Amino acid sequence: MTEPLRILSVNAHPHDFTHTAGTLGIHTSRGDTATVVSVTAGTQTHNEKLHDELMKPVEEQDPAIVNQSEDEIAAIKDKELRDACAVFGVSDVRVLGFPQPFRLSRYPEAVDKIAEVIQDVRPDILIMQSPYTRSHQGRSGVTADDHTETALATLEAKGEASRPRPGFRPHSIATTLFPGVYFERNDHDFIVDISDWFEQRVKAEAYYVSQGHTEDWSRRRMLVMLGYPGWFTGTLYAEGFVRERPELVPAIPMSELTLRKATESVEERYDRMVGKAGKDF
Repeated sequence: MTEPLRILSVNAHPHDFTHTAGTLGIHTSRGDTATVVSVTAGTQTHNEKLHDELMKPVEEQDPAIVNQSEDEIAAIKDKELRDACAVFGVSDVRVLGFPQPFRLSRYPEAVDKIAEVIQDVRPDILIMQSPYTRSHQGRSGVTADDHTETALATLEAKGEASRPRPGFRPHSIATTLFPGVYFERNDHDFIVDISDWFEQRVKAEAYYVSQGHTEDWSRRRMLVMLGYPGWFTGTLYAEGFVRERPELVPAIPMSELTLRKATESVEERYDRMVGKAGKDF
């Protein structure tokens, strides 16, 4: 019997994990484990209430919003993240709390903190921020922001966790993946059908009230973000992934879903793409 997989998701902000949340839900429902890490508390990211309040004349601003402390905002962001993770069966949630803007040159200790998590979790799969600001093929135009800097810190941490030295048990991660949202569609190495997890994605998205999310807005966002890769792969909703490097396989990989798509009728394909197909696909 195959051992359950251990998955580690390392992100810049509390919301970033959602880009692959449906896939995490599929795996936890199968008995695999998932750990979600946010390198920052996200206090300076998508604080929409504060943004809108500061747009008003000073005399009209609400002091309770304008003077809200970083600790208060961090606590709100933390709860939103944990509530969203719980939707997908993820209970191991860790917020490292580094200040924003996060820059590796300012906080080099982040490498050790992430390496400690890798050592503790010992993941088979690492899902992390993309270090590229353009397509995987171009690999150019890298710009410093919380996401790319978190990616650089994570890559260094991965190397540190695998480096052998006395009194240390090294750990090498089998495969590293980047969320497809950071790439062009044709750059995706594979796409996961999460059609059965769409409502959970909407529910999780709506938890991020501090970012101005409502259920209606969340549903519209998911229809677009998940429907786009789903449409081009012949299903309702999907999440794409890009591999850090090619994977070693024993033979040409071919999923049952891909084989079935090649032999189905046009009517069957259309039914699946609008949600009328049977659940056994």
